[in-house]
Formats: sequence, C-alpha cells, structure tokens
Amino acid sequence: MTSKSDEYKTGVKIITGLYILKILKNGPAHGNKIATEIKERTQDLLTPNPNALYPLLRRLEEDGYITGEWDNPGTRSKRIYTITDAGSSLILVLEDKVKENFAQRERKIAILREDLQLY
Repeated sequence: MTSKSDEYKTGVKIITGLYILKILKNGPAHGNKIATEIKERTQDLLTPNPNALYPLLRRLEEDGYITGEWDNPGTRSKRIYTITDAGSSLILVLEDKVKENFAQRERKIAILREDLQLY
C-alpha cells in the first residue's frame, strides 16, 4: 500500500521528469540550467533539489530517454543532457499521467470547495 507521501513524491517526480524532457526538447542543457528553468517556469512552485534532480537525470539517461556528455571529459565539470527519440515519445505518456493527476486533485478540491461553500 502506498502512502500519501509516496504518492506525492511520485507525482512530483513525474512532473519534474516532464519538465526535464520539455526543457531538453528546446535544446541541450546541464543540470543547473534545468533546475533554474523549472524554478522560473513554475514561479518557485517547484524548486528541484539536486539530491532529487540528478538521480532523476541519471535514471532518464539509463532508461534511454536522454543522453549525457561531459562538456570537458577531463574535469567532468558539467554534464550536458540531450533528449532522445524515446524521450520525445515519453513526453506524451507523462503528459497523460500529469493530466490525470491534476484532474484527480481538481476533483478533490471541488469536493472541499463545495462542502466549505467556497465559491
């Protein structure tokens, strides 16, 4: 049985993954640039923690949705990520998951709004 906390974390990972792929659809980027863009685009609603972002980037890379190359292999200073064809296809799948997640939350909010008479 999954807890509410686990469901929330999974939802955030899916949304963050979708942001990563959509950002990379516009061109290659390194982790800090991705984190900054997510923060800016969400008006600080999502502020990816490096301890969560980089494992997610690694997982997307291991699963073949993105590729990563060191900008300077000798120093390994920045890893530049690029979306793959599989990653582009995954965008549609994640969009559907996020839409359903949002719809569920909106239904719950509607119940609370109705019950509390907050129109």
